[in-house]
Amino acid sequence: MPVWQNINLKQKAVFEIIQRPHARDLPYYLEGDELDFFVKGIAWGPHRDTYLPQLVERCKRPIFICRGYAPPTYSRLVKLRFYGPDPLLKDHEGWDAGEEGEIMEYVIGWRWLYAYWPGPLVDEVENAWNTPMWPDVAHPDWTWEGLRFCVPPYYVPEDNLPWRKGRDIEYQPIRVTKGKGKGRGGANRPTPELRDVVSPIPAGDAP
Repeated sequence: MPVWQNINLKQKAVFEIIQRPHARDLPYYLEGDELDFFVKGIAWGPHRDTYLPQLVERCKRPIFICRGYAPPTYSRLVKLRFYGPDPLLKDHEGWDAGEEGEIMEYVIGWRWLYAYWPGPLVDEVENAWNTPMWPDVAHPDWTWEGLRFCVPPYYVPEDNLPWRKGRDIEYQPIRVTKGKGKGRGGANRPTPELRDVVSPIPAGDAP
């Protein structure tokens, strides 16, 4: 089973849309529900206050998918079209931030979409890695209730999320003893020092 390290279900749906077009059909301009889904994804990420307010109108195709820089045909980029100046560069001297109202482009990492969405990760839902998420996860009435959950192979904090309730209990501190043993000094050795070290290994699986 492949591991989708810290990728949530909506991000997996984004990835599915990115990978669906054949390389010969790129660039692929998003429309309709797909465009809405990506715009909402930006709103759930760090660029909701930067590029999102400056996106061009729908008729000017604000988001599209194009070939990536790496050789494989599955390499993809997500590009935004927005009105200048560049919101991140405009306050930095020496950088070309563009002119007011100029149509510009920005490559956004697909993992930034829905980065702040507080939903389940792919790796904590049974068989999610092998189950298409688009378009079901985009429906307004979609809910995590009814999903079969599992513990991912890496540490994930509870974060007050209901499907992770009790998860932190599974990860117990491991006692590390310092200064104890039969080395030089024998009985004159100092009193052992105990330290709590947070371990990513569930208590029941500790060797």
